[in-house]
Amino acid sequence: MTDEFGLGIQANAVSGVAVSEECVKVFQELRAGRAHRFVVYKMDDAVQQVVVEKVGGRDAGFDDLAAALPADDCRYAVYDLDFAVADATAAGAGEAPRSKIFFISWSPATAEVKSKMIYASSNEGFKKELDGVQIDVQATDPSELTLDILKDLAT
Repeated sequence: MTDEFGLGIQANAVSGVAVSEECVKVFQELRAGRAHRFVVYKMDDAVQQVVVEKVGGRDAGFDDLAAALPADDCRYAVYDLDFAVADATAAGAGEAPRSKIFFISWSPATAEVKSKMIYASSNEGFKKELDGVQIDVQATDPSELTLDILKDLAT
């Protein structure tokens, strides 16, 4: 199967929803090339495949990601968090830079039940396509998805 751009798509065996190659390509740009800070994914209008909805550049912040998640519909997202940890091997009190990639399942309480079911049934299959995700986060409300929560999970 191919999409309108001639890119291949792979069907998710559980939900029947496919993943466009663009989704994997943009994720690899984030993971390996560090070209993006985050990527937001959604189901296409026909609910046939997961597609890229928004890409945040390296200069984007967590607030940009949070603003890209709708209050009334589900989404998947990946976020590349840069942080520092105390480095015991450094002379003095140095800090070592670190990075973790989060997979975020966004399913707000106000989303339609059908949407929640489709995203939930496609979650694991989609996540498997994104090789390199390190931490999984599920959120139903903005209070469950904050920068402080991600930092706590990363360290």
